[in-house]
Amino acid sequence: MTLPIGPPRVRTPRPSTEPILELRNIDFCYPAARRSTAEVLGGARLTKINMSIRRGEAHGLIGESGSGKSTIAKLLLGLTAPQAGQIFFDGELLTPARLAAFRLRVQPVFQNPIDALNPATPIGKQIIAPLLVNFKMKSSGCQARLAAAISAVGLSGEILGKLPHQISGGQAQRVNIARALILDPEVLICDEPVSALDMTVQAQILNLLSDLRESRGLSLLFISHDIRSVAYLCSEITVLKRGTIVESGSREQVLLDPKTDYMKSLLRAVPNSELGLEMESLTSKPCSQPIGRRHLPAQR
Repeated sequence: MTLPIGPPRVRTPRPSTEPILELRNIDFCYPAARRSTAEVLGGARLTKINMSIRRGEAHGLIGESGSGKSTIAKLLLGLTAPQAGQIFFDGELLTPARLAAFRLRVQPVFQNPIDALNPATPIGKQIIAPLLVNFKMKSSGCQARLAAAISAVGLSGEILGKLPHQISGGQAQRVNIARALILDPEVLICDEPVSALDMTVQAQILNLLSDLRESRGLSLLFISHDIRSVAYLCSEITVLKRGTIVESGSREQVLLDPKTDYMKSLLRAVPNSELGLEMESLTSKPCSQPIGRRHLPAQR
């Protein structure tokens, strides 16, 4: 497999109804030795999980802590395997033989941006590390792709020689996104990517993810317990409770007309003054656009 150097590939548009990543009838249970804490929270087991992410879509996965959201992320990243069920990528069954190539096309963005970086390695080397590891490239051959990646996330070249403790949390998350983008993936699995950031920087990162989805044709799985962030970014939403999907549908269906008491209780937990503004926007904004896009201060 070869990797083009320079700007991302121009992908042929496909129907928005076509799934790029699917979970079909997935069952998963942690081994007994790892189960105690997860069982208390209810996330030790996933049962009959059926979920699909369409091409170019931002799909939200919400649920309380311990509901199994991060376990689904691990399955979709190929970091663990289900006990039952199948995972499909680009219409093909994901098998052990396809796993290496799959991991290049589906990349993670983790929750705590500073902890996701090596404290002793300069930022530039961390961003190009996936190229060095996966394609045995020399650092000198990565510069065009490095420049494209940091430009895409709104960073300047002066950050490349810094260490993680010398940059802000918002900059660190942009670095993590750039590191994911450098392999030119088709899907980003974002596991609570803004929860460790302050409110202003959260909005900046959400806008960045939306812009990347539009400009690169990326598909996003956005995992969060924050309904406001999911409503802002995602057009489809899946609701998880104790390892089981209890509700799934368009943003309007799930947020404006919830069918389950659990989803209604999650909505009640959001202050009316904040949720009400989002609900008004839902009826007038197209799903392909984030809600309430704001003019924000310079990235931090």
